Amino acid sequence: RGHNNKQGNSKMALKRNDLRGVQPILTVLQSKAIGSLFTKIRDKDTTSIEFVSYSKRLMRLLAEEAIAHLPTTPHTVTTPTSSPYHGHLSITDTNPSSVCAVSIIRAGDSLLESVREIVPGVRVGKLWIQRNESSEGKEAVHSCTKLPKGVGDMDVLLCDPMLATGGSSIAALRILVEEYNVDQKRIVFANVICCPEGLEAVSKEFPEIKIVTCWVDEELNEDKYIVPGLGDYGDRFFNTV
Repeated sequence: RGHNNKQGNSKMALKRNDLRGVQPILTVLQSKAIGSLFTKIRDKDTTSIEFVSYSKRLMRLLAEEAIAHLPTTPHTVTTPTSSPYHGHLSITDTNPSSVCAVSIIRAGDSLLESVREIVPGVRVGKLWIQRNESSEGKEAVHSCTKLPKGVGDMDVLLCDPMLATGGSSIAALRILVEEYNVDQKRIVFANVICCPEGLEAVSKEFPEIKIVTCWVDEELNEDKYIVPGLGDYGDRFFNTV
């Protein structure tokens, strides 16, 4: 048993070391609140109502962090004590219509709503991309795109709660970058949970985007699911389990 634990720890260390190549573009959210929230949404016995409640709390933290990675400008205000405060404002404060939040339907819509609660004036785009669950490779299948005019000149916040193989994310990024001419450097990809394999795949093809996540799990299993994971995010959030 001790030998097996040692093997498991070594495997885990190897997976974590794989992240070194994506560190420049990766931000893992730091908050003491995350531990208990993840414990609830990972639990297979958590009801859909509970899953929605706890995941919304988590996605609010994530959305705030992801928005903070968008461009800012210096801004000075006067406090109630008549003192100047030299701070900054997000582009979502000064020009929200120049930002497009793009969801990868269906699960991405849950995170999109957290973004819209914070920035009601944000532009919205939708990409219908799903994994082909009947195939061994679980490749991404794209069926529909709806993006605002001029998205190529906007800062983009890509929303998808899970980054597993990276197939759907890469498909979405290819559409944004190659078909709509969005600058990689102006894309922030927000996800609730991911794994080293997905991070490596995305960062290899799109090394200049920013990735903001709440949690990096251990790995993908042989069925291409994140483990220990939390199940199908969209099914659990929208109660279609």
